[in-house]
Amino acid sequence: MSDLLESLFTGQLGGVFIMVLVSAAVIFFLRALYGPRGFFRDPKWDESNRRIRLKEAEERERRLREWQERGERDER
Repeated sequence: MSDLLESLFTGQLGGVFIMVLVSAAVIFFLRALYGPRGFFRDPKWDESNRRIRLKEAEERERRLREWQERGERDER
């Protein structure tokens, strides 16, 4: 087992393997801090994003109703 680990870290792909491990650790660390339900997530941004999504959903509903009304008028 130790020979396998030694060859993994000292071989040609060893540097790539270590780089992938370090990158994955950084990604998971940042996700824990700033991702969904993160420790340093700003509630003001979440509220702002919620309002924007609500406004966009209302706009989509309005356009859908207009499109349906146009289709009903064209059928008559």
